[in-house]
Amino acid sequence: MPPRLKRPDPIQIAGAGPSGLAAAIHLAKCSVPVEVFETRKTVGGRFIGDFQVIENIGSDGGVIEDAADLLARLGISVNFFLRPVQRAVFFGPDRKPHPVSSARPFGWFVRRGAEGDTLDVGLATQVEAAGATIRYNTRLPRDRADVVATGPGVPDGLARQIVFPTPLPETVWVLFDTACAPGGYAYLFVIDSRATLGCAITRDFNRIDIYFDRALKRFQEVVPFSVAGARSGYSYMSFSLKRSARVDRRLFVGEAGGFQDFLFGFGLRYALTTGHLAARSLMEDESYDTLWRTAFGAAQERSLVHRALYEWGGNFGLSALIRQATRGDVQEFLSRYQTQRFWKRLLLPWIKWRWHNRSRCTHPFLDHWCRRRPKTTAATANRKSSISLDPVL
Repeated sequence: MPPRLKRPDPIQIAGAGPSGLAAAIHLAKCSVPVEVFETRKTVGGRFIGDFQVIENIGSDGGVIEDAADLLARLGISVNFFLRPVQRAVFFGPDRKPHPVSSARPFGWFVRRGAEGDTLDVGLATQVEAAGATIRYNTRLPRDRADVVATGPGVPDGLARQIVFPTPLPETVWVLFDTACAPGGYAYLFVIDSRATLGCAITRDFNRIDIYFDRALKRFQEVVPFSVAGARSGYSYMSFSLKRSARVDRRLFVGEAGGFQDFLFGFGLRYALTTGHLAARSLMEDESYDTLWRTAFGAAQERSLVHRALYEWGGNFGLSALIRQATRGDVQEFLSRYQTQRFWKRLLLPWIKWRWHNRSRCTHPFLDHWCRRRPKTTAATANRKSSISLDPVL
């Protein structure tokens, strides 16, 4: 469809994360003037060089053929670190290793941060090459933005993570144990002698440091390693369900719009896709809400059901999940898990009623659903502000 956008002023985007940059790339390639406003002095300033994952599961449970194909459909070139992952080891409460594998990648690693071959630097380079402007150290008020891509606003999950050099071989380990990560999981990724170790939780936020230390100790019991020279950060994810991700004329994308998979915290594919869809909506005068709901509206609702089952099952449920994942191709298992089932549709209204946050919240949407949140200490809340939780496996 030919572009219909005709306006003398540039499109203004608040935030230079993946969603804001994806929107800017599409607009600039269509010769639309666009300005991106970033409060920090560079892109990726919230991140510490950590590995994150783009999952290989479509919104309907299908397979994304290849990361390059997915990105190409969004108008994005691969000028950043991108590594497929087909093997991993899951650890459960029994502390035993459970290897899993797949014929096709069940995800792709990217790096986040302000330097080197990170996703953030790569996207910013593409934005500027397309002719758009990124204005650093400049805050754009939300009420002046056309696209709001300012990251997560309210914590539904909290993580602590470190990055450090290591002689360990390539490693993809995930630990499922409520004693180390209540409602979440811990992870150790090692690629090219660089490691990311983290612990993600969905409750008891004020004890994140305790859970992190437990997870670190558990991994070091498997194979001794040093974390000397580590950089550390705290991060969080935000999730909401809404009828509309539009407030007045502003389009909310990525984590600012609560677009996240609620089960594992995947968010990069949502961020890149919503940014692209917002640009399409502006260019082609299409309904942004129709575009994102068609792309993954149902998948977000299913992820709420998955999140409830994950938490309610405790260590017994986590052990059962690991057993199922090891019985065949793990990518096919994850894809089946994502498909729609009648019992998920039946559970969804009850879960939404039980977890509904009926008090005031800071989400910008008038008509939306968000979860009641566990109490968080002021000290933990201050630590959370430095990084945002994008997807880790």
